Amino acid sequence: MKKVIFLSLLLLFSISFLKAETDTSNQKISINQWLIAGSASVKMPAFSQRNSVKGKKFKAVDLLKFQSKKIIAPLEGDTFLINTNHIYQWKAARLSKSDYVNIKPVKGAVYNKAWLATYLTVNRFIKIDFKTETRQCFELYVDGVKKVSKYTVTDEKKKADTKIASLNLEKGTHLISIKTLYNADKKGVWKLIASMYFNRNIPKETVTVTTHPSHFMDIDHLMNGKHLQDASVSFNGKLIMLRYSKVYPPNGKTESWFEIRDREHNKLIYSSEFAKVNNVQWVPGKEAVSFKAKAGGIDKLFLLNLKTMNKTVLLYNLKNTGYYQWSPTGNFMVYSINEKPVKNKSGLIHVVNMMDRWPWWRSRGQLYKLNISDLTTERLTYGYLSSELQDIRHDGKKILISQSIPNFLERPYTRQIMIELDLSSLKADTIWNQDFGGRAQYSPDDKQLLVTGSSAMFNGAGVSVPMNVIPNDYDTQAYIYDLKNGDVSGITKDFDPSIQDAEWNITDNNIYFRVEEKSWSNLYQYNPKENKWLNLHNKTDMVSGFKLAINAPVIVYYGSSIQYPKTAWSCNLDGSNQKLLDDPEKDFFKNITFGNTENWSFKNVTGRTIEGRVYYPPDYDQNKKYPVIVYYYGGTSPTGRTFRGRYPKNLFAAQGYIVYVLQPSGATGFGQEFSALHVNNWGETVADEIILGTKTFLKEHPSANAKKVGCMGASYGGFMTMLLTTRTNIFATAIAHAGISSISSYWGEGYWGYLYSSVASANSFPWNNNKLYVGQSPLFHADKVTTPLLLLHGNADTNVPIGESLQMYTALKLLGKTVELVEIEGQDHHIVDYKKRILWQKTILAWFDRWLKDQPEWWNKIYPKEDL
Repeated sequence: MKKVIFLSLLLLFSISFLKAETDTSNQKISINQWLIAGSASVKMPAFSQRNSVKGKKFKAVDLLKFQSKKIIAPLEGDTFLINTNHIYQWKAARLSKSDYVNIKPVKGAVYNKAWLATYLTVNRFIKIDFKTETRQCFELYVDGVKKVSKYTVTDEKKKADTKIASLNLEKGTHLISIKTLYNADKKGVWKLIASMYFNRNIPKETVTVTTHPSHFMDIDHLMNGKHLQDASVSFNGKLIMLRYSKVYPPNGKTESWFEIRDREHNKLIYSSEFAKVNNVQWVPGKEAVSFKAKAGGIDKLFLLNLKTMNKTVLLYNLKNTGYYQWSPTGNFMVYSINEKPVKNKSGLIHVVNMMDRWPWWRSRGQLYKLNISDLTTERLTYGYLSSELQDIRHDGKKILISQSIPNFLERPYTRQIMIELDLSSLKADTIWNQDFGGRAQYSPDDKQLLVTGSSAMFNGAGVSVPMNVIPNDYDTQAYIYDLKNGDVSGITKDFDPSIQDAEWNITDNNIYFRVEEKSWSNLYQYNPKENKWLNLHNKTDMVSGFKLAINAPVIVYYGSSIQYPKTAWSCNLDGSNQKLLDDPEKDFFKNITFGNTENWSFKNVTGRTIEGRVYYPPDYDQNKKYPVIVYYYGGTSPTGRTFRGRYPKNLFAAQGYIVYVLQPSGATGFGQEFSALHVNNWGETVADEIILGTKTFLKEHPSANAKKVGCMGASYGGFMTMLLTTRTNIFATAIAHAGISSISSYWGEGYWGYLYSSVASANSFPWNNNKLYVGQSPLFHADKVTTPLLLLHGNADTNVPIGESLQMYTALKLLGKTVELVEIEGQDHHIVDYKKRILWQKTILAWFDRWLKDQPEWWNKIYPKEDL
């Protein structure tokens, strides 16, 4: 019986091989470029003649199965293995005229191992049969995943065995690696030949073979790597703290840690790698840090002295503890504890207001004080309202706290109470109680507050648009508030960028801002005495964060650029002496090639400039035609020049697309007049701008294929995608992720729908503005759609509920339109699950390939036709 099964399998394999080799619909390409490392002598382990605990003996082939070294991005001349005083480097393999790789075993060695590597670059999704022929044992890997193996040595008198790996390769560069074992006792030659077969109708140049690891941006570099998460500086400017996270395939497990380094020499002082700590902060006035970590199964707050490396426990049992903040004096800290309500077990939920739908809303945060000298704690706040710490006075005598109460009769539907609490008497003095709230911090002399928030704060003290124009509340402004007399100065009223972060520096009494400035995020210095602004000319396109040294003229910041991951920098307070502190992904991206980018703008029908930018494929040829992806958000914030991101334009360009990104009217960072255009518009202006911008772009870029243009956006951008498909047929296809199809259902059902609408639809409601809620909702115009549309949605989305895509899908299906819906199981507004995000990203690329390149194979592989 066993013999029959073996012969059947052998026959099946022979037929499969014969089909690949003789199929006239296939074409053959020999693999004639290899890198080789070895051969290297390998030895059987001690006591290999004994049985293991599983009753098995160690066999020679187990030397091959054992993964002694993983092959990662091999390059000619690089060292691969150091073994018994011998260094094995990757070398170009010498091939025979018939493309065989002949491997020479080590003289006198019984067992030898060698490693081979090459790269296949494919310019489209393609199915390939990869054939390997050898008498010896081997394992073949594609991008680190084993695809086929051979664990027996073929007798000299017989024909060499052939193994075929059927591969579905996505556009990009793929590492093919082989490890092979030679057993001198078995004799025979040690040689190997490989070739590949694919459809004859596909041009031969679709696949190229090379031994250089240079390639374009891919999903691996989008998702994985060592990511810089934060950068800060000690009080004296001598030390820096860098926080990292590292993502590991194939499951996306993430490790987070921080490092302390000497700023001048970059010498490592301390690393928390593998220690699982979080919430790390500098201790004011000391070369010390505090952090949360688990010890003995209990979460604790530690203080680490960086001079002695001694650790002290500051707080035990941090259950329900949230944030904490050191006092400027360093002798106490204020921290929060989250108090949870009694659990409702009735099965019925009485919703008292819209915020009560949020699962966390009934929990309340209260503040506590920890004295460092004796580690005693004191409760500072109590009650049914949460108290949020805003700042601690420089002398440590008072703190700023804020409370929020619902007020559903007026925009923005909450009131903020700003309170100054005396820490000696716990007496609370109300500074303001108003509809529009913000963030506040003390001035260096504690006599004023620096406040950031809507331009509508303080009775519109920050508004620069005419009285009949409703400003965009997401366009954040900055104010100086006098604690003695309540006078307010809107210091950014005539400053176009939108405020992201602010810090009032005690060293020079200037205020430092991180701002959203058109497509960039920049650092500015503001002199409040002279009312002067100074651009610090940061080295990254998008500053993600910054910190000031308390007692030194030093700024540390970090961020990414349009074609480069996050780096950390330091500079003087005037922006001079820019110094690179860390470039953690330099090696990870050293083999990645990017295409060119350029800024490109046009004027809309009113003459207003609409800015944008273009990403070109890395192998761009101006004499060729390329499909185009038009990307936009269209909502209240611009699409920044960030690297990576959920909608990675560099990845789209690497897939062979010209990518056009535009910043339609209504985005912040362009001034209040521009951002106010978002209010009560809901695409009325923006849709026309996207259409005009796309037409103008195509006219001015001859290499853009006007017949193969796709558009995409997410959230508000997904709404814009749906709306565009009801207004124009210039797009060959469209993708909407988490889009809004009916403004009224989003307004009422999404967790934050009514709050976002308090800005985007200010003073407009379904009962008083039918033109907006119906006229601008794509669902009510679904019959006008002619563009193939892909709807993507996380089915746990609480921001834009999945019903927004479901009802649009239902409408289009009943109308007989071309539409597909893909739900992402268990995901909210953003797709964060590692494996699901990769498949979601591939779904986007495959859909565009289907409609913009006439290549449906990838889509059909992911979503094969089902007879249902």
